Amino acid sequence: MNLILIKPTERSTDTDAVDLEPNDERTKHILSHLNKTTGDTVSVGFVDSLGGCKCKAIVLQRQNGGVRLVPKPNTMHQSPGLPEITLVLAVPFPARMKYLWPVIASFAAVTRVVIVRGKLSNPEFCETKALKPSAYEQMIEKGMSQGGRTRPVKVDICLEDETISRHLLERLGLVCNTNNTDGTARIFLDCGDEYATPPPARDIVLEQCGKENDKIPSAIVAVGPERGWTDEEAKIFVDVCGFKSATLGSSILRVDTAVVSGLGIVSAALDESQQQSDREYKRKRIHSPCKGTESTNEKE
Repeated sequence: MNLILIKPTERSTDTDAVDLEPNDERTKHILSHLNKTTGDTVSVGFVDSLGGCKCKAIVLQRQNGGVRLVPKPNTMHQSPGLPEITLVLAVPFPARMKYLWPVIASFAAVTRVVIVRGKLSNPEFCETKALKPSAYEQMIEKGMSQGGRTRPVKVDICLEDETISRHLLERLGLVCNTNNTDGTARIFLDCGDEYATPPPARDIVLEQCGKENDKIPSAIVAVGPERGWTDEEAKIFVDVCGFKSATLGSSILRVDTAVVSGLGIVSAALDESQQQSDREYKRKRIHSPCKGTESTNEKE
């Protein structure tokens, strides 16, 4: 754990102090792994839908073997506004899905995961316990703690719905209805074929997110199942719903590798896009004449 995460319901409304039970994994981590004792401090993150906040907290050991965490004065700071990624993933092999949950949640930009059923998805995979909230919620918390993030990850499991269609993607809020000018990069990962190779995912992010410089950049990344998307599904994403085909390179990747590589590349590109927007904003402010200067020039 790089950050001790606290849920909203665990936080005292009066003092912000948090009591952890002796059998809580966080208590065991603080006392046994970090070797903390009364008076020491740990890094704490308060999770909420607005982005959350972080602080240093003083450790107080309790007589029952638990721990009380008391936020240290003047250390609380709100998490900054960050880019956002929605991952659309056709249900993969159960063991890979179990491995992926904490890894996906460790990416600071990922705020939503949508699990869908592709036409080539194995129907048996849809019954895996890794898609049950009782399983994935704990794995997501583990990944968030490892990634040091306080924004929650929303999960939509859409396996009982029809396979990929505009209706489904529109209902999930993933379709662009403004001629691809909403500042969100919609990426359909595709390794291409012997006749054509899509552009790199990074290029798509910089192109699409650069159209709305006043917004925090975001992306939607679609990754297919082990057997890939069908041609019909590809047309729905690209020709009907405004996604852009993009590649992670010429290699044919396993689903778990494609997810991790794709999120890494897209996250870095979103950060780059945001930095470019910040530099452009500062440049405009520096070169914009103040009203007083304009008035003086007009009088002259």
